[in-house]
Amino acid sequence: MNPESSNNNNQTNPRKRPLTEIYKEKPPLTLNCMVVAIDHNNLFYTVCSTCEKTLPDPSPNTHLPFCKYCNFKPVSSGSKRLFRVLVSIATEKKVIVVIMFDRAARVLFGCSADDFFDFAKTHPFAAASAGKALEGEMLKVTLSQPKNGNARNLRVVSVLPLRTGFQPVIETLRELYRARGGS
Repeated sequence: MNPESSNNNNQTNPRKRPLTEIYKEKPPLTLNCMVVAIDHNNLFYTVCSTCEKTLPDPSPNTHLPFCKYCNFKPVSSGSKRLFRVLVSIATEKKVIVVIMFDRAARVLFGCSADDFFDFAKTHPFAAASAGKALEGEMLKVTLSQPKNGNARNLRVVSVLPLRTGFQPVIETLRELYRARGGS
């Protein structure tokens, strides 16, 4: 085996890269973009209201989710929902899918995930309507690399609507359903 060719292979083989190169964090990136679409089928995830660790989705046979971080006891104070929204955004060069968690999503939705969930219970098409309301919205977003090694999407760290008359989604939907004669 030729030592030179072996050394050359280490430089081109991604498995042979030094750990410092693999785990080098890239700085957050701020850019202007437009919302192309949101995945309105799964806007939330459930967390323990005590420790805020992710809970499994409750099955139809169980009433209270169990939190393994709170000593495997049923969550006494309940659970709460947080936003986790997949968003397709268009920059001037490409369209990418990013993930927007609770803090950033609240800016666009104008309410907590629990409040939006309750609103959507009485208005079944609210999630799809939210996606339509956000389509074409111009935003300034700051994106960061995911901290979890299994994550595939860039994370939206902060979001700022660029339109002067921007109105949060919940306000838009309330006006829409009021105009249609709903509550």
